[in-house]
Amino acid sequence: MDDRAAAVITSTVFYDTAEIASGLELVADACDEHGTALLLDTYHQLNVVPCSLPEQGLESAFVTGGGYKYCQLGEGNCFLRSPSDCKLRPVITGWFAEFDELGAASRGAVSYGPLTTRFAGATYDPTSHYRAAEVFDFFTDMGLTVDLLRETSQHQVEHLRVAFDALDLDPEVIARADVPIERIGGFLALSSPRAADLRAALARRGILADARGSVLRLGPAPYISDAQLGSAMAGLAEAVEEL
Repeated sequence: MDDRAAAVITSTVFYDTAEIASGLELVADACDEHGTALLLDTYHQLNVVPCSLPEQGLESAFVTGGGYKYCQLGEGNCFLRSPSDCKLRPVITGWFAEFDELGAASRGAVSYGPLTTRFAGATYDPTSHYRAAEVFDFFTDMGLTVDLLRETSQHQVEHLRVAFDALDLDPEVIARADVPIERIGGFLALSSPRAADLRAALARRGILADARGSVLRLGPAPYISDAQLGSAMAGLAEAVEEL
């Protein structure tokens, strides 16, 4: 990195391997040194892999994420967290960006609001926020803490890994990334040149998975039992044999 870099953008958990990014504090330090913005995409981390910006030395970073995945908030709910000393003034924005400053708005100029609000767009549908409030209350009532969710996720992913390895499938057909369990996020990533075909074959068996390019992803949730995970792996073996 040098002074020509305007921004560094990275995921904190990589979708193609499920690996948790390491060394981000070093990236943050380099960004601070060169006056470069750091944007972290935490979509695959929220509510499944604990994160503390102060403890990880990432308070100077912008952070984006949303509730569609592990937070179970449904569609249309996402956020942008800005560092407290942010002075950026976005070129493209909407009237919500100056909502808090409407009284002070001058003709022909944008009166940017404080911190993250200055990046806001125009009027949007807030329905998902009401669902989010109910879901987070449910998580609290059920005692679904960050630590418990992480423990559950690690148990489930390891269960899938062990079951997959036991199938002893042809690695030319399908293989898993060799990442230590403590460095894995909330899903199991498998590589296959026929990932899309395998996803379709699994769907015919009532097993839902995600395929992008050569990556097949299995993402268990807290309400999934070990027996269901075993059935998913058995279904994968059938799907591979079918193809």
